[in-house]
Amino acid sequence: MNADHVEAYFKAMSGKETTKLADHLSESVILQSPVFPDPFEGKETVVEILSGLLATIDSLDVNLTFASGRDVAVFFTIQCDGITVKGNEHIHLDENGLIDFFEVAWRPLPSAVLIQEKLANKLGGQPMRLVPAT
Repeated sequence: MNADHVEAYFKAMSGKETTKLADHLSESVILQSPVFPDPFEGKETVVEILSGLLATIDSLDVNLTFASGRDVAVFFTIQCDGITVKGNEHIHLDENGLIDFFEVAWRPLPSAVLIQEKLANKLGGQPMRLVPAT
């Protein structure tokens, strides 16, 4: 399977070119976010979430990509107000090579929560908080 759409998608993400994101997503795309519990479904909704992320962060840099069949793994680094998050995505492509599913993970957790708080405030979501174990 050709991963051209994944490469172009991440080029748009790194360049904060939100108008180009939809070109690489299937209509029924599903995003399992690292910072919101419920998945986001549909191209319009996913582009809105990704646009909010790009408006919140300073940069996204791809470190490593590899593919097998219709599955692609991408490892990246996000910078936001001096906070560094390492992330990875498992991406699935439909029969046309468009992204139809992503599952995203970020680490370390304290840094991911700090970025989620900023993003939730922009998108009207519920900010997460780390609390001490009792």
